[in-house]
Amino acid sequence: MVLPLYWKQYVVSVTEWWHSVKTAHSVWRLTRLYTGLLLSVVAILLVVLYQLSIGQMNRQQQLQMANIIAQQTSLAEQLSHEQFIEQFELQAQSSRQYILSYQIEQKNFGRLSAPPTALSQCPTLSRFPIWLDQFDEIRLVSGCSQPLASGTLIIAVDDESLYELKGQFISASAIALLLAVLLGVITGLVFSMRVLKRINNFNQVALRVESGQLSARVAVSEQNDEYDHMALHINTMLNQLQHSFETISGITDAIAHDLRTPLSHLRQQIESEMLSKQQLNHPSEQLQSMLDKLDEILFTFSAMLELTRLQQQKESNSQHFKAINLQQVIVDAVDLIEPLAEEKQQIVTIGGAEQFSIQGDATLLFRAIYNLLENASKYAGNNAQINVQLTPRGFTVSDNGPGICDLEKEKVFQRLYRIEKSRQVAGFGLGLTLVKAIIQLHNGKIELLDNKPGLIVNVEFIKPNKIKMDESIDPNIADA
Repeated sequence: MVLPLYWKQYVVSVTEWWHSVKTAHSVWRLTRLYTGLLLSVVAILLVVLYQLSIGQMNRQQQLQMANIIAQQTSLAEQLSHEQFIEQFELQAQSSRQYILSYQIEQKNFGRLSAPPTALSQCPTLSRFPIWLDQFDEIRLVSGCSQPLASGTLIIAVDDESLYELKGQFISASAIALLLAVLLGVITGLVFSMRVLKRINNFNQVALRVESGQLSARVAVSEQNDEYDHMALHINTMLNQLQHSFETISGITDAIAHDLRTPLSHLRQQIESEMLSKQQLNHPSEQLQSMLDKLDEILFTFSAMLELTRLQQQKESNSQHFKAINLQQVIVDAVDLIEPLAEEKQQIVTIGGAEQFSIQGDATLLFRAIYNLLENASKYAGNNAQINVQLTPRGFTVSDNGPGICDLEKEKVFQRLYRIEKSRQVAGFGLGLTLVKAIIQLHNGKIELLDNKPGLIVNVEFIKPNKIKMDESIDPNIADA
């Protein structure tokens, strides 16, 4: 079966909506709970209404039949046979609602010309057809038989209208329950989604704060309900958190900035002294060692200031990004790291899925990828295998080195943090911190996974754009 184009679009949109709503388990739980409660209330009301109307009519009918049976049983014991037959025929002819018949020795008295076959004994009722002169038609009646002293009493009642009323009540009840289900689902979804929409606002703010946007705040409505009270408390907590972070970061950056200028002057003096000693052919190894140490300190201060700049760009979102072919940036980073990897007999490979572009800064992304490759080459050891793999939403950098234990995987993204076993290797503890800041600046996330053995650095971006194989990228943008 081939569907028209507009039907296909409708089916796709409905399917996407269904999957999106189905994944919201809390919405469905609240909707099912509300619908179940509404359905239970409607069902209880219908049962009570049935018992007070049709049920009461049915019980009253059975009670009257039982009274007639008891009356005829008592008269059969007290009167003679002729007297009992005489009063029975009078009562059978005068009774309009109930049909009475008395059978004795193949003789029938009352309103039935012949007794029905397979008639149950009272109080169990059986339905059988009879001809009623007053309606001039065949109707179904409910009746039973009761043995008396010398014969069998048959009593029946024309309850076809009661059965029709029962059928109408059942149909109406089914429609009422169906409407209750529809009403419960619709109102439950509306109510649940309104509640969860406000909860999702809290989650969105938490995700933004987690990604580095410390200025994000929860919107406060005019309803002044418990959600607004919670939002006010969370915003107050975020204000204190942002103030504490800015204070600590400001102190660190102020120290780095204030010390960089005198240290730069000191570096110039050391270089001048080294030049003088070299002209006089005096040894300058000690000054060179001092200069190397000083360069390490200056590099650390510069990295800390750059990290603050990246975080401020994430807050203001002032960076003007361009479309970048991520695979080309990876190729450039691998080309730069290969000489260092060859010195350690390491193999660096590139694999991947379909190419795609992202909006970003090519220089920053190149630096992030190169830092990851440099870390892999530095800590994986000689003869290691390093692989850069393009994924549908980003890339991974993996190696078969010693890896990082689970307790350290989050700590390595902190400023100036270094694992104890890596302290013998040159470094400052800012590489992964800068990488995370660059990835977050590009609306991405980074996580460390086990490669067994080794480490996998997984980077994912939000909604990357796929590139056709013949699509060209501006070399000024792609080249880092």
